[in-house]
Amino acid sequence: MKFILIPVTGAVMVMGLSDCTKHDQVLDLTTSTTPTPVLDLDTLYSGHGTAALQPIGGAAWDGTIEAVWNTTSKLTVHAVVPDLGNGTFEGFVGHSTDITMRSLYDATNIYFLVEFNTPQKNVRSAQWYYNPTLKRWAQESGSPVLNSDGVTFRPPFQQDGFTMAFNIANSSQTFNAQSCYSSCHVNSSYGTTTIPAGGAMYTNGPTEFLDCWRARMLQIVNMNQANDVYIDWGGGVLDKNEFHNDLQVNNGPVPIADGGFSNKQSIKMTGTATKVSVPLWVKTSGSYSNSAILLNDTLPGGAAIKVTAVDTNGVLTLSDLSTIDPRTAASGTNYQQVGADDGAKCVPGSIIGAYTGSRGDVTANAFYTGTGWRLLLKRALNTGDNAYDVDFSSLYDKAFGVGAMFNGANGEHAIVAGLTLSFRR
Repeated sequence: MKFILIPVTGAVMVMGLSDCTKHDQVLDLTTSTTPTPVLDLDTLYSGHGTAALQPIGGAAWDGTIEAVWNTTSKLTVHAVVPDLGNGTFEGFVGHSTDITMRSLYDATNIYFLVEFNTPQKNVRSAQWYYNPTLKRWAQESGSPVLNSDGVTFRPPFQQDGFTMAFNIANSSQTFNAQSCYSSCHVNSSYGTTTIPAGGAMYTNGPTEFLDCWRARMLQIVNMNQANDVYIDWGGGVLDKNEFHNDLQVNNGPVPIADGGFSNKQSIKMTGTATKVSVPLWVKTSGSYSNSAILLNDTLPGGAAIKVTAVDTNGVLTLSDLSTIDPRTAASGTNYQQVGADDGAKCVPGSIIGAYTGSRGDVTANAFYTGTGWRLLLKRALNTGDNAYDVDFSSLYDKAFGVGAMFNGANGEHAIVAGLTLSFRR
């Protein structure tokens, strides 16, 4: 589930990719009541005024775009997943989408409305299914399964997403010109030849920090939150992704409960010494919440039941001594792969809980229209965490970059760099 901004191989390629996005960007002022005399086609203008946007947190959103959004302009950019020449984005190269953004701010907060197209709604991640041939449980892949010709014959199972990245206190010397590309490394700036697949994300020095909002749809549709993270240089550790969650507090019974955790465990099959992977929690009645098990479901009295054993046929025994036998006629294909999809009872791969502390600074709503996503983001102009969060309260222009994950993509996504956020006063 890691998220990697698209890397490039050098400064020339960085600027080339950045420049070629500019000609596809369209600023729509047809709905604006306060047009700016001089317009920059790489600039998102944030309009000033009270933004009574509900529900921005704590509730589902019906997708209605309120009239207040018609008081500010739109910026539309065209994003394409590139071919980096190393197979990093195999199965997604050439996928494209238009991203339309609007922004508003008031005395306290900044708001973004983001829209982008995708032909399918993806909120599932690493779902569990039963393989009747192997008699084993397995998880769907977050990457496409390819045949020998490199043509996708089974789509990936990964949530859609959107990300925004900002320069914290202008600490990154190259970000204002290159935005996201300034921290994307395929050929490491440190000269090492040990490069992980897809490159790695880190800044170029110990004083450089980037603020990154990772809007993952599975988290948003369940918890109304985007993940507030930062990127640093990681103490000079070479070719290692240096995404870090903002400061948080533990909100559950296990140390990794903040935001949730993987619904996976490894246990021995009954009567053998062989360990296999199976779900940690399941529901035997009712439906899963937006393709997830909620953290509260796993607490005492919750709706989820813990898996305690599995036999050689894949029959699961639960903590209440009931069983799930995915082979029975009654189960049918409910726990199995069905064509390019999964059966109705396939088990979510994630436990979802609330982000806490500064990690939960960005509240969000998402709505799938049938042809794409509408996304609302809200954050305080100044969170008080100036070490790991960008401060908008000065109302000075801010360089930023965006990326979209769609079509079930994992780290394979389209990115647009070289953008500016400008505040209308």
